[in-house]
Amino acid sequence: MLKGRMLLAADYIGRFGICAYFTIAMLRRIVHAAQIVAKDELQSADVLALTSTAATVLFLGMVCVVAITRLPPIRAATGFEPYLTAMAGTFLLGLIAYLPEPADTSLALQMAGTAMIVVGMVSSAVVLFWLGRAFSIMPEARTLITGGPYSIVRHPLYLTEEIAMIGLIVLNLSVWSVLLGGVQWLLQIRRMINEERVLQTAFPGYPAYALDVPRILPFMNAGKLRSAQ
Repeated sequence: MLKGRMLLAADYIGRFGICAYFTIAMLRRIVHAAQIVAKDELQSADVLALTSTAATVLFLGMVCVVAITRLPPIRAATGFEPYLTAMAGTFLLGLIAYLPEPADTSLALQMAGTAMIVVGMVSSAVVLFWLGRAFSIMPEARTLITGGPYSIVRHPLYLTEEIAMIGLIVLNLSVWSVLLGGVQWLLQIRRMINEERVLQTAFPGYPAYALDVPRILPFMNAGKLRSAQ
């Protein structure tokens, strides 16, 4: 009983913490967009920045909505590693903002990076719509979603977010940003494994679903969760 109350209390703290963090991130991007719009004349780079900002704000707003309205968890991971991995995987690429600015980025790279960010953020918003009240950053089980994008891959949100992350790396292309991206992806893979362990425990039908649906790459033969055993 005490453990259940602690889990519920942590969930409510997490809801408002997630919403506060992503609201601040969203407001910062809105302010930045307003500064761009206030310019006397918009350049091609400004238009690209506004496009990626609009897609990012859409995604961040969706995160806030699903974080506040999500269901209470019925099962959660044990130990510190799954939670530390989840936090690092979520926020690591924010360090890109503190790296030295890259040399003059060509318009072609700016367009490619922006396109990936827009595709990734809009797709992530769509996935969040399907995920709805089952959303979680930490490895927790709320309800099992197997329809829509979850019938194509088991972790569509990680896939769509990674498309946007690659776009961010392209816009800030350097050895350090690529290394950060590689480390972040390894953390995301570990997050998937941790989440699948929780889902297998919470939902008896999950192993059968996992046999039919690949983990992250569409149209690939699904594994048998050997890495999550």
